[in-house]
Amino acid sequence: MRPTVIFTTLITLSIFLHGSGCTRIESPVRYTEEDQDNPEGASPELLIVPDKNEIFDTEPLRLQATGGKGEITWGTEPQFENSFLPATGDLVLFSPPDISADTYLTIIAKDQNNKTARAEILIIDEGLPPGPGDILINEIAWAGTLKNWRDEYIELINKTDRAFYIDFWSIENMAGSGNSFYFSGKIAPGGLFLITNYVEDSENTAISASVDYADSGLSIPNTAFGPFILKNYEGMIFDTVGDGGSYRLGENSAEVKASMSRYNSSTSTVWEPESWYTETLSLNLLDGTMGTPGARNSGETGSAGASGDSAIAIITEYSIDAGDEIGEDWVELFIIKSGSIRDFILTDLDGTDLSITNWKDIEVEEEQYILVVWGRSSDEEPYRNEGNRFYIPDNPPTGTKDELVILCKGSYLDGLCYYSTGDVQFDDVETILGIGWTGDPIFGKHASRKIDDNGLYMDDLGAFSWDTVAAPTPGAAN
Repeated sequence: MRPTVIFTTLITLSIFLHGSGCTRIESPVRYTEEDQDNPEGASPELLIVPDKNEIFDTEPLRLQATGGKGEITWGTEPQFENSFLPATGDLVLFSPPDISADTYLTIIAKDQNNKTARAEILIIDEGLPPGPGDILINEIAWAGTLKNWRDEYIELINKTDRAFYIDFWSIENMAGSGNSFYFSGKIAPGGLFLITNYVEDSENTAISASVDYADSGLSIPNTAFGPFILKNYEGMIFDTVGDGGSYRLGENSAEVKASMSRYNSSTSTVWEPESWYTETLSLNLLDGTMGTPGARNSGETGSAGASGDSAIAIITEYSIDAGDEIGEDWVELFIIKSGSIRDFILTDLDGTDLSITNWKDIEVEEEQYILVVWGRSSDEEPYRNEGNRFYIPDNPPTGTKDELVILCKGSYLDGLCYYSTGDVQFDDVETILGIGWTGDPIFGKHASRKIDDNGLYMDDLGAFSWDTVAAPTPGAAN
């Protein structure tokens, strides 16, 4: 469902329930007074219309009761407590129980005259629901943007390889101090969930990323640092950020606005200042505000607005084959921030790799492509730069499986894992998982990073973001 601007907790639920028309199932359960098998008290005037008749046990279900008299109450067989939100009414949200096997469950609606209607639902086991640490607060733009101080956003991250419904979750103190902010949606495996103050394409926002949930009720206090407490609909605490004091991270001045971001390797569910930093990269923001809404955090530290002269890049293509001759294996980098690539190291995490320029200060421009080619070009000149090609004497990565990571001054910029045989056991899996890899390697000796509907390179660090059948385009857009 497309993000909708809403204002209060009750309206949040109302939008979820009313946001799209109910779809009647082909044969809704309905009895008449004359039916021999009619349950006691059944009424031809009362009918349950579910959105679906099959759901996952992590997926809420919208239910509508038509007909009947007075207030409608809800129940199930077998009975589960606190399953309906609100507890009574013509339109409710049913949260299924966590089950260990596919189960049929009967939904029961009853009117004030005790007349009932029933509908049978199949609940499909999708595994364990998320627990604390599986979904975390990833970035907080408490100062807004240079364009608009109200242009705030908060981003969640899914640290698992499974998708989850996060309907009617909340974050304490995100709707002003002392008030909880409620939201709903679905977060992809290893994905991000972006919550903003303004809908996409609003003239009031500098954010160019796709928005997962927009609500004008988002109001992040500037004078009290939370605590921001992420909870599911049952009140289970998943993450806590802040201590209620003053902000020590992020920046809010007339010249510089910067978000506070979680280190990609952090999995802490309690407030730990050392797990966070002031963002120094501006990505998916049209006004130069420092932040990365809808994209992975840079993982770098420094003074916002003065992140040094270093460029920032992502990997957009690679070609590596065990049968290649020297000089035929390469990786393409796309520059997303102009600057020097003196401190760029393209590594397979074996600890022996050096600067791709041999520590020479070489400037590159934003949106430029450069190629890093493995293999000594000559004994006299082991490092060589020809146009946008940089030849390095390091040993190339393993042709059948390996990690590729860009480091700058020791900080992670981007990375991937690939393989071309049945062996997918990586030597440094814990390291690359800690810097954001989803655990889903690319199967292919060559792959090109895909481009999304907005014309931007996809940022998910897994196989989904890569095309393994596209023709190579070294040094040019994919």
